[in-house]
Amino acid sequence: MKKYAYLTVIIFSFSLALYFYSEHHDKKTILYANGLLDRYIKDPASERFHSLKELKSLTNKNPRNVKVRSIYLNILLLEKHYTQGLEQIKIINKTSPVALSKLNECLLIERVGKEPRSCYQQAVKLFRAKRNYDNNYILALKFSQNPNFLSERYRLVNAGK
Repeated sequence: MKKYAYLTVIIFSFSLALYFYSEHHDKKTILYANGLLDRYIKDPASERFHSLKELKSLTNKNPRNVKVRSIYLNILLLEKHYTQGLEQIKIINKTSPVALSKLNECLLIERVGKEPRSCYQQAVKLFRAKRNYDNNYILALKFSQNPNFLSERYRLVNAGK
């Protein structure tokens, strides 16, 4: 159960990171996607399908727009469409690999019932490559069953991180 709580927190963090990370995109498209997200949130459950369908179409029309794809991904995850969400995050990770995004992919792989260990190991490599040693790095170490997990956790705790 804890892993799924981590998934929610990490997805939120990932969305926030994408805002600062992704390349420049058409502002009108992003504003339209944000409007669809807003409509999705405000619509009754019976009408949310239309916003989701429009976001899927917008994502398909703008395949390189990471921000639009991440909005679509987040709604898929809210709707518990984990397999479709996994497809979307794999596309994001293929074009712009980020450690936190890779960790999210690993959590989704596990969520759909596949073996995630090698994915977690790839996430650890991405964290190390950017020297990004934080709580998400520690989670990746733990979930990959890395033998350095306890020593790394101890080191970060003692460093106040």
